[in-house]
Amino acid sequence: MLSRLRENIIPLTVALSLLMELIDATVLATAIPVIARDLSVPVLSLKMAMATYLIALAAFVPISGWIADRIGARRTFLAAMGVFLVASLLCAIQTSVTGLVLARALQGIGAAMMSPVGRLIVLRHTSKEEMTRAMVYVTLPALIGPALGPFVGATVTTFLGWRSIFLMNLPLGALAIWLTLRHMPADGPPEPKPFDFPGFVLSAVGLASVMTGFSALGEHILPWQAAVALSVAGVALLVLYWLRARDTSEPLLDLRLFRHRTFDVSITGGLIFRLSNGAISLLLPLFFQLGLGASVMVSGALTGLNAVGAVSLRTFVPRILDRFGFKWVMIWAAVIRGATIFGFLTVTSIHDWQLIPLLLIGGAAQSVVFTAINSIGFADLDLREMSPATAFTAMSRQVSLALGIALAGVVLELTAGAAATTTGAEMIPIHAFLWGFAIAGATGPLSALYFMRLRRGDADGLRRKRRTVEPYGSSRERFHAPQSKEAREPAE
Repeated sequence: MLSRLRENIIPLTVALSLLMELIDATVLATAIPVIARDLSVPVLSLKMAMATYLIALAAFVPISGWIADRIGARRTFLAAMGVFLVASLLCAIQTSVTGLVLARALQGIGAAMMSPVGRLIVLRHTSKEEMTRAMVYVTLPALIGPALGPFVGATVTTFLGWRSIFLMNLPLGALAIWLTLRHMPADGPPEPKPFDFPGFVLSAVGLASVMTGFSALGEHILPWQAAVALSVAGVALLVLYWLRARDTSEPLLDLRLFRHRTFDVSITGGLIFRLSNGAISLLLPLFFQLGLGASVMVSGALTGLNAVGAVSLRTFVPRILDRFGFKWVMIWAAVIRGATIFGFLTVTSIHDWQLIPLLLIGGAAQSVVFTAINSIGFADLDLREMSPATAFTAMSRQVSLALGIALAGVVLELTAGAAATTTGAEMIPIHAFLWGFAIAGATGPLSALYFMRLRRGDADGLRRKRRTVEPYGSSRERFHAPQSKEAREPAE
C-alpha cells in the first residue's frame, strides 16, 4: 500500500493543488450574503469578487505553458502555489470589497499557473502504463470540487466565519509545497521558445478590460461611465489582437483553429452554454438565502446538488455519446438544461417538490454537454494544434463563467431595485430573480441552435468502433464507448 502511494505521489500532489483551486472557484458564492453583512456593502457588489478570480484565470492561462518551458515546470508550480497561498491570506484579512476583489485577482493568477502546469508535470513524469491511474487522481478534483465547494463554504462560514474559507487553503497548500519539494524531480534545462508578447498584452488586457468593465456595472466598484469605457477599450484591444493574429505565424491564441467546425462549435457553442453555469453559480445561493429565506447550510447543500447530478451521470456519458452520437445528444441535453433553469420560475418555497429534481436533472444534462464539447474541440486537430487549442479552451471556459456571473448580477440589480443596493444582505423579492433565471435558461436553447452546425459523422472518430458478427455470418461495425483522454475527463 505504501509503495503504491509513493508511485502516485506526484499526481496526488497535483490533485491536492487542483482541489484547492476548484473549491475556491465555488466556495465564495454561498458565503456572499454573510460577507456583505460583515463588510456593510450591497450583496451584488461581491459579484466582482467571484468574477475577478475567473478573469485573472482567463488572462494568464495562455502563457502558463511558455513560463513552464522557460523557467521549469516544477519551479512554476511552486511559485504558483506560493502566489495562491499569499493571495488566500490577503483575502482573509480584507475589510473592504475593493481589497477583496484585488486579492481574488492575485489568487486567480496563481490558479492560472497551477492547473495546466500541474497536468504537464504529471504527463512528463508518469510512465504510459501508469498514466490511466495517475489521471484518475488528477481529474478527481474536477468531480468533487464543485460538489464540495458550496457545502464546505457554508459549513466553514457558519461555524468559523467567512474568512476561514480562505485560511483553510494555508495548511493544504503548505502540504502540497512540501510534497513537491520532497518528491518531484528537478527540472531539466529550460526550453526557450518564441513568445508573442504583443499578443499577450493585447489579449490579456483586452479580455480583462471587457470582463472587468461588464462585471463592474452597477457602480459598486467603478462609476458606470468608467465601466462602459473600460469595456469599449477592451473590445478595441481584442479587435487589434484579431487583426494582428491573422498575420502572425505563432500567435498566442490561434484564431485559425476556428476553421475546424468541431472546434468552432466547441468554443462558441460552449461559451454560450457556459453562460448559464456562471449565472446559476451566483443566482442559486442568493435565491435560496435572500429569496426563499434558507440558512447558509441549506443553501450550500442545495447548490451542491447541481454538481451531484453531474457526477451521477458522468460514468454513462461516453456510452450515451457512443450510442447516439454527438450532435443530437448535445442538442437535447442543452435544451433539457435550459428547461430545468426555466423550472426555477415555478419555485416559491424551499420545500417545493420540484426543487431537488430540477437541480439533479439540470446537473446531469450539464455534465453531458460539458463532456461532449470538451471532446469535440480536439476531434479534427493535428498534434501541432493541440497545445494552442488547450490554451484557447481553458481561456474560453473562464471567460464564459465570468460573463455569466456578470450578466446575472446586472439583471438581478435591475430587477431587485433598492433591495440589491441596500447595504448588507437584505431579503430580495422572489420575482426579482425571474428575469435572471429566464435569461440563464435561454442560453440552453440558444447553444442548441449553434450545436446544429454539426454535421452527420462529425467527431465520430472519438467513438470507438467494435466489429460484431451478426446471424448468418454477416458483420457490421458498431460504435463502442470512446476512450479518448478528453472524453474520459470530468465535465468541469
